[in-house]
Amino acid sequence: MKQTCIALFLVLVLSAARQGCAGESSNGSLWSAIDWKARLGLSIFQVEDSETFGMMAGVHGEYLADNGIRLRMLFTAILDYDQDKLDSDHIPIWFKSYIKADKALWLPSQELELLATLDFEHKMNTVSSIEQSADLMPGLKLEFESRVIELFAKFGAGLYYLEIDDDLPREYSDYPREDLTNGEWAWFQEYKAEVRFDEHFSLSGKYKNFRNADNGSLETREELQFAYHFRPDKEFVLKAEKTMYDLDQFERSAGDNGLAVLPFDEDVYYQAYIEYDY
Repeated sequence: MKQTCIALFLVLVLSAARQGCAGESSNGSLWSAIDWKARLGLSIFQVEDSETFGMMAGVHGEYLADNGIRLRMLFTAILDYDQDKLDSDHIPIWFKSYIKADKALWLPSQELELLATLDFEHKMNTVSSIEQSADLMPGLKLEFESRVIELFAKFGAGLYYLEIDDDLPREYSDYPREDLTNGEWAWFQEYKAEVRFDEHFSLSGKYKNFRNADNGSLETREELQFAYHFRPDKEFVLKAEKTMYDLDQFERSAGDNGLAVLPFDEDVYYQAYIEYDY
């Protein structure tokens, strides 16, 4: 099911890109039409009292097709300096990415619009023993944006997937491998507020919660970001992302020894990076 949904999403993204290319000149290309930015910075991944320092590098792209579909992409790799060995077999590099598409459906004013959205988010091999986390969900987004403030509320439903690394601490190793994955249909709610103090400084917060068909919480994400545009093509960002997992979503909430699937159920990812055009 997961592979089918991801394949469908990629087909839709490529279809939008193809539509956009139709409007490019014969000498143009989709690659050159995308507004690419690079990210370089440092990170700290915190799990309870453990702090793992790292270096991050990534690319962020935006593209507006002729049919009005906007694509946004982020691909990031983080190299960990892993000293605490929460996972004794952790390979010290992990990945975080997303591909998001939206299209305006209704524009009652210059500041307010209703959009149809389609989001794919993915991360893999975190030091907190998340082997893989993915969600693929269409939705609707109501957004208000002015010169000084941006607010939005987004709701949708689709596929949610979470896989725990089978290289768990020894006392958790009797937890069956088949019980370390959970894929199910779910719905989400997401909210964002951003204040732009002037042309240089902005502060934003974001909240996102995934819930299953029985309305039980699966995962909650909270984000706080401060950005400083010190040049038109360069931005310095401080960001904190907290993720909280409900481990009862798995088939068994405790192993044979009475322990949960993981000894911790939340992590915080701190970032400091520069993003610039290239």
